[in-house]
Amino acid sequence: MIMRQVSQGVAIMAFVAVAHVQFTKMARADEPAVAIVEDTSGTVAGVEPLDLLRKGQQIALSAGAGLIISYLDSCQRENIRGGKVVIGRTQSDVAGGAVTRSKVSCDPVALALTPEQANQSATLVFREPDKIVGDSVAAEAKFALQTRRPIVIVPDLTEITVEDWRDKKTKWSVKVMNGIADITADRKMLDQGGVYRLVGGGKTLIFRIGKEATDAPLPLLKRVIRF
Repeated sequence: MIMRQVSQGVAIMAFVAVAHVQFTKMARADEPAVAIVEDTSGTVAGVEPLDLLRKGQQIALSAGAGLIISYLDSCQRENIRGGKVVIGRTQSDVAGGAVTRSKVSCDPVALALTPEQANQSATLVFREPDKIVGDSVAAEAKFALQTRRPIVIVPDLTEITVEDWRDKKTKWSVKVMNGIADITADRKMLDQGGVYRLVGGGKTLIFRIGKEATDAPLPLLKRVIRF
């Protein structure tokens, strides 16, 4: 009789534990992304480049595996090698591995940071914009990017539209995969000095590409737009 009660107790505890894990996963999926995977090396199970990460998410890395993570609110870039990684709000907790951190100069408007978040990100750099005097179309843009290959974080939609704001007849649809829209994946890079509008879910956002924007690889945080 005692053994039966013990077995029933163990079974109940196991059920509760499983239910708690499932609930935690569901709750975590509803939380906003705090970071994005920039790159991986070696075998990294469960994540790949451009995956969005949420606070509390855990990633196990073998000794030979590496991970580069960029945090959206702190503009911090982490290069992690091995160990157990727990995603925080502004940086990771790394146990049993090595991590190097650096700040990336980010545009707070492109990342949709609140004034408080922008103040906390001490290395945000506000550059003098290239001259747009007399350019009424460029003046409509909320910000300028220095990359011709932007990606858009848009976790609540499955598709967005990109419009060339200088030539409004030119527009194209972009599928959102796991919260990310790579708006140049299936077409040429955006034009230097170009102005574009994002449309989706009842929202719009106009941005421009700097006149000296590059098509060279840049840290991911310099390519990201939160929409």
